[in-house]
Order: sequence, then structure tokens, then C-alpha cells
Amino acid sequence: MNGNELLVVDSLNGLIGCEPVAVHALAEAPRALSATEALERLSVWQADFEAAQAPATVKAVRADWGQYLDWCESAGHAPLPASVEQLAAFLTNAIDRGRKRTTINRYLYTVSLIHDAAGLANPAKDRRWKLTWKALAKRLKASGGGFRKQAGALVEKDVARILATMGDDPRSLRDAALLSLASDSLLREAELVAIKVEHLQPDAHRETWSVWVPFSKTDQEGQGDDYRHVSAATLTRIRRWLAAADITEGYVFRPIGGRKRAEVVQAEAECREPPVLGLTAKEVARIFRQRAAAAGLDHAWTISGHSTRIGTANDLMRDGASTGEIQLAGGWKGAEMVIAYTRKSRAGNNAVARLRRSNAAGD
Repeated sequence: MNGNELLVVDSLNGLIGCEPVAVHALAEAPRALSATEALERLSVWQADFEAAQAPATVKAVRADWGQYLDWCESAGHAPLPASVEQLAAFLTNAIDRGRKRTTINRYLYTVSLIHDAAGLANPAKDRRWKLTWKALAKRLKASGGGFRKQAGALVEKDVARILATMGDDPRSLRDAALLSLASDSLLREAELVAIKVEHLQPDAHRETWSVWVPFSKTDQEGQGDDYRHVSAATLTRIRRWLAAADITEGYVFRPIGGRKRAEVVQAEAECREPPVLGLTAKEVARIFRQRAAAAGLDHAWTISGHSTRIGTANDLMRDGASTGEIQLAGGWKGAEMVIAYTRKSRAGNNAVARLRRSNAAGD
């Protein structure tokens, strides 16, 4: 087991407090489906899902499915198929335990996903679910869980302040290059750590550089032509780091010292050449947070691996960029997250704000 297995079928077969599939409910379906057939469908889908999705996505679905199974066992309900009432009871329990809106959305997605994969009636697609979901949303809002807690932003001035505190040691050179590229490109953590030297490309016509994104959250197969801007200052920082670390190919951002990763330990035990590994996505958030704290930023504790992404989106919005332009710059598939990330900044540039500024200028 490598930690990236979905384990949906394994977890269902391991239940003790309830049956994995309610046979009586299957018999009432328009097309009779046996428990064995449902589990076989899940087994095939599980293998396909693991192969197609990023490890982080697999782990998230596995964790959320585990929460649902734990509740089913404690309540004595077979997980599959769930009725509208059973799904609502599970989510109500999660709300009452203080889970936030994003978590509730994930739970709903996972339970719905696995019902579809098994070929079972999906309670989230039942005609009654729309009203049931509205009632749950009201309960969530009343509990305070409807408030979206956004990660702290690292806008351009924050990034400049952090960069000013860094020295010339290898770790500082690496972190400066990482932070600078993240601010320019709006890359997510997983996308940043996947960048290789070969992905940095010049544009002779404009005398600028760009970075090709090999894959993204919205392009898991890497089929799109996703290029992001790399400023001259960022390129200089990257080159200084690469020279100091003697990196000429492969991953740009790599660990320095620390505990050996499992892949390296295993290779050494087998007398093989250890693999060249990049930083992990989790390490990006830790680096950003530590550097923000060292620079004395008041909101350092709110920093995440997406903070530069949020910060640059807000810088662009304040500079007059349209939602579509910001969406393109950050590789967002839709406008929803752009609007959510920049909502606070937009309040300072909405119609009322412009009216007040205009009236004040005329006084």
C-alpha cells in the first residue's frame, strides 16, 4: 500500500456495525441490482479513479468517504444506497459537529460520486433533494458554518517585504525564487512543485520569459497550452538558486536537508540511485508561512500555499484587470473563485465607491 489507494471497496467490506449494501433497497430499484454487482462496479471505477486523479484528490475522497462510513456504522445504516433522509441526516450530523460549508460540500460530492460509480440511485439527484439542501444550508448558516474563511493574501507589497528579509544562503535563495514565481504565475502549490527547469521558456519576440504548466487542477491530463508570466526579477532569483544548488535539469524546487523521504530511504536500502525529488505541496505552505512570520506580517498565521494566488488576483483586480483576464492569468476554469477571492477588494471599487470618489473630487 502506497497511501494513494482509494480503498472504497475495502472499507465497505470491512464494516462491522452494518451491512455495506442494503439488499432490500436494491430490490426496490427500477432495475434489480445485486450487492455483488454494485461492489464489482465500484472496484472497476476505483482503479480508474486512482489512475486518473491526482494523489491529493484520491486522499481527500478517501478521507471524506471514511467520515460517511463512520457515521453509517454508528447509526446502523447501510452506506449504499442512501435515501434522501439518510444523506440529510449524515450532513446534519456534520453541521452540528461544527463542520464548515466547504467540508459539507465535499462530503456531499463524495457520497454522490460513489453512488453514481456503483450505478445506484443517487439521493443528491432525487427530486426532493433541492429543498432538503436548502434546509441544510439554512441550518449551516445559523450555526455559523456558512462563513467562508479565506486564506490570507500575499499581495505584491507583502511579497516584496518578505523578499527583503532573505539572505544569500541556499535556503533563502530557493524560497525567494519559489515565492517570486508563485506571485508572478498564480500557480497552486501542487503546480509549483511540479515545475522543472525545462518548463522555463523564453519569448524572443517580447524578450520575456514564461513557465509552461505541465498539469493543473483544471487540466489533470496536461493537454492544455497553459503558460504563465515570469518577470525578469523572478527569473534572476530562479537562476541564482539553480546555480547555487547546481541544478541544470529536473525539478526546480527541491528539499534542503531534513529527514529523508521514504522513496530515498528505500532506494538506499536497495543500493539504487536515490530519485531526485521536488518539494511537496504541503512544504510550500509551510515555507510561505514561516517567511511571512519572519518578515513580521501581522496575518502570517493565515498564510497558505494559495496566498500568492489570492494576493496577485487582488493586485490585478485593483489594477483594473477584468474578471476574465484574472481568470486567464491564474488558470481558473470559471469566474466563481476569482469573484470569491477578490470580493473584499471589489468592495473598494464598486459603484458606490466610485460615486463617493467622484462626488468628493467635485467638492
